[in-house]
Formats: sequence, C-alpha cells, structure tokens
Amino acid sequence: MAFILLSGVLGLALAVYLVLHAGLIGIMALLAVAGWSLLWLVPFHLLPLALDTLSWKWLLSSESRARFGLLLWVALVRESVNSLLPVARVGGELLGIRLLAQHGLSPYVAGASIMVEVTLTLLSQVLFTLLGIVVLMVALTNHLLVLEVLGVLFLSLPVLGVFYWLQKHKGLFCLLQLIGKKLLGGYDLLGNITDPTLLDAEIRTLYGRGWSLLVANFWQLSSFLAGTAEVWVTFQLLHHPIPFWAALLLESLGQALRSAAFLVPGGIGVQEGGFVLLGSFMGIGPDLALAYALARRLRELFLGIPVLLSWSISEGHYMRRRWLRIPSGEEGVS
Repeated sequence: MAFILLSGVLGLALAVYLVLHAGLIGIMALLAVAGWSLLWLVPFHLLPLALDTLSWKWLLSSESRARFGLLLWVALVRESVNSLLPVARVGGELLGIRLLAQHGLSPYVAGASIMVEVTLTLLSQVLFTLLGIVVLMVALTNHLLVLEVLGVLFLSLPVLGVFYWLQKHKGLFCLLQLIGKKLLGGYDLLGNITDPTLLDAEIRTLYGRGWSLLVANFWQLSSFLAGTAEVWVTFQLLHHPIPFWAALLLESLGQALRSAAFLVPGGIGVQEGGFVLLGSFMGIGPDLALAYALARRLRELFLGIPVLLSWSISEGHYMRRRWLRIPSGEEGVS
C-alpha cells in the first residue's frame, strides 16, 4: 500500500512538472477554447464502456441475474475506483466481485468472470497495440519507437501466456493459497477469504467454452476502437483535429502504457508523459498533448465522482438491509 501511495505521489509530481514545463497558461487556454463542450465526453465514454460490458455479459450469459444495466453500473464503479482512488487496478475488480455478490450472483462466478475478462482484455490490448504499431510503421519514418514498443510487447507475451496457462491448467488461486501458506507459516489467509478450489473450477468452466470466447474478444476490440473515436472527438472539441490514425496511435499505445504502470494510481504522470512522448512523433506539441490528457482527466472526474457516490449510497442500503435482517439481541454476537 505504501508503495502504491508513493508511486502516486511521484506520478502526480511528474504530471505537475510536465504541465508547468509545457506552459500552464497555454494549456488552460486550449481547454478554455473547448469550454463546456468537453462535457460531451462524459456520455460519449459510455459507448466504449457499454461495448466492454457486452463482453462481460457474454461471459456471464448463463447467469440470469447478470442484467446488462447492473453490469454496466458495476463496470463504471470498477473503472472509477481504479482511476480516482489510490489503489492498484485490482481494487476495482475486487469491488466488482463484491457488488455482484450483493446483487445475488455467486461470488465464485463473479470472481471467475472478472478474472477471465481481465485476461481477455490483456489479449485484446496486445492485438490493439499491434494495430497501433502497424499504423506507426506506415505513418512515421522514425521507427525507433516501433522497436521499443515491440520489445516491450514481446516481453509481455510470455507473461500473459503463463498467466493464462496457470488459470486454465494449474489452478491459479490454489497455487496462490499454497504460496501464501508457506510465506505465512501455515496460516491460510486466502482460504479464510474464499474457497480457491471453487474459484479455479469456475474459471476453468469459462475457459472451457473455447473458441466461443472470441465473441468476448470481438466486443473488447470494438470497445478499444470506440475509445479511439473518443480520442478523435476530444481533439475535435479542442479545435485541433487530428487524423483517425493518430487517434488510434494515441489510444493503443496510451492504453498499453497505462496497463504497464498498473501500480501507479490512475496511471497519473505515466499517462501524461506517454501522451507527450507519442505526440512528439506526430507533430502534436506538449501543450496540446497535455490539454488532451487533462480533458481526459476531467472526464474521469465528471463521470467518476457521481458513480462513486452511487456506489456509496448502494453500499449504505446494503449494510442497512443486512442490519435489519439481524434479529434483535444478536447484534453483538460475532
């Protein structure tokens, strides 16, 4: 936790330095030109998120209680927690499991669906990043960045492969339980939280669908492309339009950078630095790149704060319902 907070502070310091170095007045002037029209990014962002939710809905197709509206709201909460709160990206996913369990889904089914969805998202992101690399090779003459991104991408592929293999064939959570018991002198921390055997079994059931998981990948790739459209629209609102290929490049490589820096809360600093770096290859000045980055952060705030408030209200109602179910005289019984 301390490392996450430290990385967040360092990332924020980097973001502030980049803004001051590029010129705060110039960046604010670019945002002022767009004005209140930037609020259109809030409803527009629901499109890529809805497509991503369709992928999740596909994984939970056998679960009748997994309504699309509920899943979309939980996806919003997951994203808002990961973007706005000082947690690693797993924080939003753990909360997603809790919210689905509160709405009647088995926590093992919910946890397995999120685990498989995250794995498929990483695979879709690799494919999307490869598309960005192809665009980079065609559009730019300087291929140094191409080689660097390809190097990082090929290093990540074995990690993704091992991650998938452990889930499907070895039982990732049973393995984590075994490692945890050895590290904690026999104390079964994971076993006291959940049943790793049941969770691994649900994960294997989802992976057992085989080629039908391509449908989930299709919706995720569609979500990434819709995110590219969101980037293109943002520059339109800033009155500095860019070609669609440039938007695709910013979105694909920007997403890859943010995933690589998953321990930094919200990818703050890393995301801003990445946009400045990528923008320099496409003739986008650092002031415009940071104006775009700040517009993106404003969208996260305008959408995320109401979503977090709705989660707080939902949590309050859930705790109240639980309290009302406790018979009188049992409140002090543990």
